[in-house]
Amino acid sequence: MKLNLASGTNIRDGWINLDVVPRWPTAPRGCDVIWDARKDVIPFPDGSADEVYAGYLLLHLAPQHHDFVLQEIRRVLSSSGTLMVGEVDMRAVMSLYLEDPFNSRCSELIWGEQGNWINGDTSEYAEFDKHCQGFTQETLEYLLDKNGFHDFMRIKIHADEVYYELTLVCRRKSDV
Repeated sequence: MKLNLASGTNIRDGWINLDVVPRWPTAPRGCDVIWDARKDVIPFPDGSADEVYAGYLLLHLAPQHHDFVLQEIRRVLSSSGTLMVGEVDMRAVMSLYLEDPFNSRCSELIWGEQGNWINGDTSEYAEFDKHCQGFTQETLEYLLDKNGFHDFMRIKIHADEVYYELTLVCRRKSDV
């Protein structure tokens, strides 16, 4: 089984897509499972997922929710499974922002789009379209290690224009 957590508009065929919003306005279709990473357990048995993709999940959660969601991911991930975590590389974004604080793209990467990309009323989506935490590779690896993951490898899955990509693949540490 493959889980795509906080799928948003990145609905993946062949995966189970989970998100707090049933369907984002620009998504090709709705998610498969409604799931709030701040409070819901991942609704699958222990060790049942071979792959978990968490693209831009942690940056949308306040830091007090990180340990909970990472422990849930660790719980559902099989002992041979892999976790791919995609976040915004704040080292890359902040250096550009400091050069030009009026660069709206950098501001959106730091604080989120806050619903501005949706035409019309955004009130139901803006709550989930904010960025609460940023990461460098070192801080992301620290958080993942603290929550039972290891063997980090940084990869690139987006086009070269996505200069802010920070994607790590890792594995679950063995139970002690």
